[in-house]
Amino acid sequence: MKKCLIIGYGWLGKPLVDSLLKEGNEVWATTTLEEKGSEMLKNGIHPIVLTSEFGQITWQNKHIHDFDVVILLWPPFDQVLPSMKTVFANLRFKTLVFTSSTGVYFSSNAPITEDSPIDVTHKASMMELFIQDHIDSKIVILRLAGHIGPGRHPLNFMLRSQKPLSNGDAVVNLVQQTDMIQAIKLATTIDFPSGIYNVCAPEHPTRAEYYGGLAKKWLNQDLQIASGNIGKLIDGTKITRESSFEYSHSITDIDELDFIKDNI
Repeated sequence: MKKCLIIGYGWLGKPLVDSLLKEGNEVWATTTLEEKGSEMLKNGIHPIVLTSEFGQITWQNKHIHDFDVVILLWPPFDQVLPSMKTVFANLRFKTLVFTSSTGVYFSSNAPITEDSPIDVTHKASMMELFIQDHIDSKIVILRLAGHIGPGRHPLNFMLRSQKPLSNGDAVVNLVQQTDMIQAIKLATTIDFPSGIYNVCAPEHPTRAEYYGGLAKKWLNQDLQIASGNIGKLIDGTKITRESSFEYSHSITDIDELDFIKDNI
């Protein structure tokens, strides 16, 4: 049993917490909503209610909390660095897992590995650098590819925009929610090596093939697709070589409810 803190109780955080609880862990989670804190208590979660003011999140309780594992799921936002500073000032822990993004990489037609150059002006890169500069505990950074899973798929946003799909010849870089959760949980274990890991499914069809095929199959729509191949090809194999992790869910395993028109 581990004492875990999840910072970011949202689309990914909620099912992660559920999975950790089922395995007998003691789980704490943060929220900026009082009513969500009450919901957490009912579900066996210890809530930590943070304050959000002018876009910056602060920790009101100045008591230092000790955890075995802290999992940071925050996406980049304008005041994320000062928010991280005030939150981490109130924490002690053995391991930090941060879910970063493959968005930190530059576009390239060559396979992108963890050693590829990154855009240091990207907010997720800034979060990574802050962690590396300020955290003395074990650090695992998981650079997640595009998220797909229950109620979430990039095709929804493409259909809302009503614009032609750009760079149809570039490949997709996606990963299922279930695989993300498994990677995060594995990263919290003692034997998992510290470092940076891409988490991206090994399937890389072109954007035209993948999104065009899904739109036709589920919605009987023909996407407007523009040519071009400006994109990325994320190599997510390092995590499989250096740990017991395996990708177990195909990016074609889609719930049709995600593509019902009323949900778009």
